[in-house]
Amino acid sequence: MLAAYGLGKSFGGLRAVDDAKLEVAQGSITGLIGPNGAGKTTLFNLLSNFIRSDRGRVIFDGEPIQHLQPHQIAQMGMVRTFQVARVLSRLSVMENMLLGAQKQTGENFWNVWLQPKQVIEEEKQQRERAEAILESVGLAHMAGAYAGALSGGQRKLLEMARALMTDPKLILLDEPAAGVNPTLINQICDRIVTWNREGMTFLIIEHNMDVIMSLCDRVWVLAEGRNLADGTPAEIQQNAQVLEAYLG
Repeated sequence: MLAAYGLGKSFGGLRAVDDAKLEVAQGSITGLIGPNGAGKTTLFNLLSNFIRSDRGRVIFDGEPIQHLQPHQIAQMGMVRTFQVARVLSRLSVMENMLLGAQKQTGENFWNVWLQPKQVIEEEKQQRERAEAILESVGLAHMAGAYAGALSGGQRKLLEMARALMTDPKLILLDEPAAGVNPTLINQICDRIVTWNREGMTFLIIEHNMDVIMSLCDRVWVLAEGRNLADGTPAEIQQNAQVLEAYLG
């Protein structure tokens, strides 16, 4: 579903990502790991075009996307979350969810006046859908609360839930378990597994090895911006180069 070849990005004299390769099979949960400073988040930024690559190709669902804007990539079905969850703090949880819905009739100013019944009906349908997703992540009771009132873990759940409102094919999760209490980590992992069984594909950056090893079908390892290894979780755990990169 997603493939990147020869990706590179330099900041001044620093090669943050250097000739990187990555492949994500449809229907999989794929992990991306590496020591701090390995270039994982930069690679995510290149895949989603939040940062333009200096070189290389990115193919999503059979189409090259390295020339597209981030919102165009999201409209194709590849969305991402961030290390620090980005929610609109002064909007309610429900309003955050409704903003994720794509191609709404009411997004066109004139349609508000020319097709008011359709706009109202669509908003009702989207609200019902948002309620169902919030219920699935345990945030239904917070629907009317300000998003800024949520805990760090709840914000990550909201960001993942909002991503689902876009009807994605692939979700890139950047450290979903970072800074989250163990109970919510288990809840986040359970939701990822459930959504994956329903057909969602995931690419996950995570430092929590228990999360990566329990969730992922395949794991890619970066070190100093370059590919170090890839394989099954069991193979990665036994890879001497990986152990040396982490332990020194």
